Amino acid sequence: MDAVVVENGSKSYRIYPKPADRLKELVFRGRKFHQDFWALKNVSFRVPRGSTLGVVGENGSGKSTLLQMIAGTLQPTEGKVTLDGRVAALLELGAGFNQEFTGRENVLLNAAIMGLSEEETVQRLPEIERFAEIGSFIDQPVKTYSSGMYVRLAFAAAIHVDPEILLVDEALSVGDVYFQQRCMRRIRQMKQDGKTILFVSHDVTAVKNLCDSALWLEHGEIKGIGEPDEVVGKYLASMTLRRDPYAAELPRSRTGLPMQGGDWIVRSLPNVDHRWGNRHAEIVGIQILDHNHTPCEAAVHGDRIVVRVSAAFHDDVDRPIVGFMMRNRLGEDICGINTSAEGLVLPPTRAGQYLTVDFSVKLPLLAPGNYHFSPAVAQGTHEQFVVCDLVENAIRLVVHSRAIVYGYMKFESQVELRYIG
Repeated sequence: MDAVVVENGSKSYRIYPKPADRLKELVFRGRKFHQDFWALKNVSFRVPRGSTLGVVGENGSGKSTLLQMIAGTLQPTEGKVTLDGRVAALLELGAGFNQEFTGRENVLLNAAIMGLSEEETVQRLPEIERFAEIGSFIDQPVKTYSSGMYVRLAFAAAIHVDPEILLVDEALSVGDVYFQQRCMRRIRQMKQDGKTILFVSHDVTAVKNLCDSALWLEHGEIKGIGEPDEVVGKYLASMTLRRDPYAAELPRSRTGLPMQGGDWIVRSLPNVDHRWGNRHAEIVGIQILDHNHTPCEAAVHGDRIVVRVSAAFHDDVDRPIVGFMMRNRLGEDICGINTSAEGLVLPPTRAGQYLTVDFSVKLPLLAPGNYHFSPAVAQGTHEQFVVCDLVENAIRLVVHSRAIVYGYMKFESQVELRYIG
């Protein structure tokens, strides 16, 4: 059964060149003095009960408008939204709370709107206060709150009314890192409890880790919907091309480059789930070597391996960067390494050149399983860069374990007994 159904959902706003045009349109009926701006156009999708949908897209793509339509704070111009279950929404900062009321009064008011009795809300207030951690400010007017305090209380109130459908719109980015972790743990718990969640975020890693499916909006229309890895990959590729105004003029691939360097160039890409970038340069191969520099497909945690990445340059690049991301079987990012982050400044490259970089790493004490490496070449610095080519899940490494590992990895540690009472 579907918890959320949006059928041809569209939202239009009237844009008037001058304020007086509103009056003219009332006086001269039949004449149009405005332009229609469609924030959403013919958006249709379904969210099964108990699943989590991530929504990605640039600013202005219609993400917040969509969530407001689902929450009921905006009415669609066309189409309809059908919900099955109690909805709690954490939308943009400032929505839902009366600035003159205290935090406690706002919690009581919002809970009443959600259908909770005063007795039920009073029973939940201590837990809401503990989760929000704003102390005595709970009894101060909301207008005196910082943005962090506001979102703490808003999130605590939203999740403690026991919603069946939770809408979250980027609000968690306001809180500090500890509060964000606490919110993510609670969202994961709600997911395990079978709640339906719609999650709007620019944090694509969180979307891939949390969500069962993803929806990509652009200019108010659906550009993609499906598996999070696939949708996020296409979205990031589109963003990369948009940042570089010349990328669209480049061909997707080129041939006939002179080969150089003999065996130092890796020419094998065992797997290509997806690749994206402006193709000023491209990854031509990746290889994993053991401590004897012999190609390997498996290792034991704690072993030292070499990840060798080769890139071909189709255009001059003044500040090249080569690196890779390591992911587990769930597609979660475990570790990322690149030349710039490690302090290695690569020389400027010219069209037709190749670079091969070796990353010698000691595997941490990882949980056993399959790990995938996604190599990339970029231009810029570690802080500001443009991706030339990134190959998703290009090669796999099987990691075996010498000991039991709880969680994702085990710390290398020394344990000493200091005292017995």
